[in-house]
Amino acid sequence: MKYVTVGQASIDRVLHEDGTVGRTNIGGPGVFGYAGIRLFDDDVQMILNTAEDFDHYYGSWIRRNDVNTDALYTCYDKTHLFECTYREDGSYIYIQPNYTVRQITNRGTEYGWTNVRPEQIDRHSKDCEGLYLFIEPYYKHFYKELKKIKDRNGFKVMYEIGILKGDDYDRDYIREILNILKPEMASLNHNEACEFFETENTEEIFNNIYDMGFDMFFYRCGNKGSCVLHDNDAVFVRAIDIPGETAKDPTGCGNTSTAAAMWAWLNTGDPLMTAILANIAAGFNVASEGVISDLSRENRELAFKLARDFYLEYLKEYPSYKDKGYECDPDALINRLSDR
Repeated sequence: MKYVTVGQASIDRVLHEDGTVGRTNIGGPGVFGYAGIRLFDDDVQMILNTAEDFDHYYGSWIRRNDVNTDALYTCYDKTHLFECTYREDGSYIYIQPNYTVRQITNRGTEYGWTNVRPEQIDRHSKDCEGLYLFIEPYYKHFYKELKKIKDRNGFKVMYEIGILKGDDYDRDYIREILNILKPEMASLNHNEACEFFETENTEEIFNNIYDMGFDMFFYRCGNKGSCVLHDNDAVFVRAIDIPGETAKDPTGCGNTSTAAAMWAWLNTGDPLMTAILANIAAGFNVASEGVISDLSRENRELAFKLARDFYLEYLKEYPSYKDKGYECDPDALINRLSDR
């Protein structure tokens, strides 16, 4: 497969601030990322360590969308449930049950099995061009091995940096991991970036990102849209709604759009088209409860039509984009993308 997504599989439930409880939905970064690419391209595979009850939750979605399961490994007992509450600024907090010390130890040990191993990535990335990665916890040996695999197999990495607002983490340690892996692409959302760079000034944040030397950085702005940063320049694109759909659940929009941004960037090298396709993927995700439910040919055609129309609309509003040196021909871009 040309594109691979790596991360956990989990089921998610939103606890609303008014006390109501949302549905339990399938999710997990590796699965959300897969859907973000699969919306546009069949040549994608997710590498997951799964639980014995995985088919109970994901089976109908997998069969309905003809999802490739060759890189799924059953390694533990029960799919992890994450409960979270969203704040007004779009950030969220995980709800932690009152576990005993033994329960915490057992859960932590089992959670470790949700992380795929380097040899699994190596096995399934021989012909890979782009790998989307969201994996935790942070341990340097994994990234040292992944760097060797990346260099040997010749793919590029989109690394979604895992930071939770208000969490306790070591910025220098994360920078060390980034220096080890040297991903070509990376992503944070605005709240995460404010935490990481210890400022709420967007210009300062962008300058810090430029200094880190990524070929492309996907900067997520929640329900406002996203920015693609490349060559000391930022292109912002507002959020894109899917006609006839309403927002249901924002969970996974970051994973979905980040993986889509990787795919779009590797296939176009165009910041505007990259942000548009990523935002469209997020639009499909927020209109679903959990992972994008319908990865059909019809939705793919709709996604590409929306991308073409929005690109033309953007050029009318911001004609100076044509001076940046990109192709700026959405029909040609979409024709190449849809022929894949």
